[in-house]
Amino acid sequence: MIISKENRKKILSASCIEDVIGHFVKLRKSGMNYRGLSPFSNEKTPSLIVSPTKKIWKDFSSGKGGDVISFLMEHENFSYVESLHYLANKYNIRIEEKNNNDHYHEVYHQICKKLYLIQDYAKSIFIKQLFLTEEGKKNGLNYLIRKRKFDMKSIRKFELGYASYSWNFFTKNALDKGFKIQDIEKTGLTIIKKDNYFDSFRKRIMFPIHDLSGRVVGFGGRTIVDPSNFTYTKYINSSESFLFQKSKILYGLFQSKKYIVKENFCYLVEGYTDVISFHQNGIKNVVSSSGISLTIDQILLIKKFTKNVILFYDGDISGMKASFRVINMMLEKEMNIRILFLNNEEDPDSLSRKYSMSQLKDFLVKNSYNFISYKKKIYDKLYQKKYDPIKKSFLISNILNSISKIKNILQKELFLQEASRILNVKQEILNSELERIMKKNIKEKFIVEKNEKTYNLFSEEKKKENILIILEKKLIKFISFYGNKIIKKGKNETTVFQELLHFFKNFNLRFYLKKNQEIFDNILSKNVKKKETSDSNVINVIENEKYYSLSKWEKKGIEVPSHKENIDQYIVDLLLRYQSQYILKLIQEEIIKHNKNIENKSFIKRIMYLTNMKNKIHKKLHRYV
Repeated sequence: MIISKENRKKILSASCIEDVIGHFVKLRKSGMNYRGLSPFSNEKTPSLIVSPTKKIWKDFSSGKGGDVISFLMEHENFSYVESLHYLANKYNIRIEEKNNNDHYHEVYHQICKKLYLIQDYAKSIFIKQLFLTEEGKKNGLNYLIRKRKFDMKSIRKFELGYASYSWNFFTKNALDKGFKIQDIEKTGLTIIKKDNYFDSFRKRIMFPIHDLSGRVVGFGGRTIVDPSNFTYTKYINSSESFLFQKSKILYGLFQSKKYIVKENFCYLVEGYTDVISFHQNGIKNVVSSSGISLTIDQILLIKKFTKNVILFYDGDISGMKASFRVINMMLEKEMNIRILFLNNEEDPDSLSRKYSMSQLKDFLVKNSYNFISYKKKIYDKLYQKKYDPIKKSFLISNILNSISKIKNILQKELFLQEASRILNVKQEILNSELERIMKKNIKEKFIVEKNEKTYNLFSEEKKKENILIILEKKLIKFISFYGNKIIKKGKNETTVFQELLHFFKNFNLRFYLKKNQEIFDNILSKNVKKKETSDSNVINVIENEKYYSLSKWEKKGIEVPSHKENIDQYIVDLLLRYQSQYILKLIQEEIIKHNKNIENKSFIKRIMYLTNMKNKIHKKLHRYV
């Protein structure tokens, strides 16, 4: 996707460098320039200079400098295109992108724009409900301040809100504001059932989830009702939408990214409140996986800012199991990981409230371990250091399996040495076992990939077969309803039924499914009006089968007129598409039949003939071959 040169000039000329940098750094006027503390180093004397006239900046403490784009790339870890999008959004400039799918992107852009507006409106509604309604103050604010010990600064910083108990308070307000119900539903904030609608979030603390630019893309809602006594889910997230994909977003990353870059490491916790508690305690390089199992996309998102992660999950059994899974994923993506070892009753939220910032930092340093020491500690905790050769062999295999994920040869060797020391096992033996595990992993990976390829080929074959069957059902349905409809054929007139019969006889075709051929034969034998042709078999097909809409074909690049609009063209297109799929099926059958003798001249001649026929049909359908 390319942003035009004219568009880039427009964005850059509209951008005010002191305004952009001033959003991230406190600037003070100094003659014709601005000064501020370096965001890239710890300093007490301002060394960052911003020149509005030259539209450049220079940080003398780190030696970095450039224009507004380079600042965003350095400070926010944006790509060049992401920086342009950020500036365009900030100054309300529409980006015109060069792409073969211009119309698609235009539609997509318009949908996203509407959804962003609705999400932002929802955020404001939830904030008002928290601070300005009796229900919000009593249930929401009281919970956040008294139970969670959040101060007003943290509540406002993370833009927390409250969703009322009303069934449709938000949706009704959004409709009154002028938003359309279909667009509101796309955000996942509203559920529509039959002719009724109601809010997805009710009687919950609302946590807005931001993207890297700070726009709200979704919400997390925490019930204030005790989930042990009611059938309430403790936390729910927005449903998947154009904007919100849980597996690709990290809660708190927008608020934490500059601190992650500054510290060059990141705390990874499980929940929303863990992130807020850490920030309130002065530790701001922290993100959460929003209550879902960590994904590869989320790891790569962290990697944009740092390769160093301290995993801080709960100290219970489920937290331990989750940490084991995350360790291997992190190592595979060449991340440097340390893990907090906690007692059962400890979690990030409780610890951040228990200790001051300096005490908490000291606790985190003393209780974080590399994955080998961490797994050994869990083993000792579970088995109280009782020696059991079988259990210990499982521990060793588990540790070696993690080491096998490391790609860096030097690191792998050093971790083997560490494992030998901690486990008190000779390194030669560990080396031998590691080689066995790696060979096994390669073999399993090969089998998985082979199975995936086989499955994909099978799926593709089934998909093509299904298209043929779908078209047969369409033809049966069409002649059942419109068999006696008069259509034009050149200067002459004929009926839909006669046209279909002529087509099948002319090309010597039969329906692929035996059931469909029997129905067609039944209609052929009667060849009477629609009323008389609607026997039980035909009715069964029409009423019980799910027919696919023509939009499926339009997505494939075939323009299909509605049969209500142009029945003559509709039947011609339908028959051409059927013939095309029928020929494809014949080609596949020929290839399977002669798979061991593909150099046979008659086979090649047959394939060329069928392919030529297929190409001619595609041209009639205005498709590129």
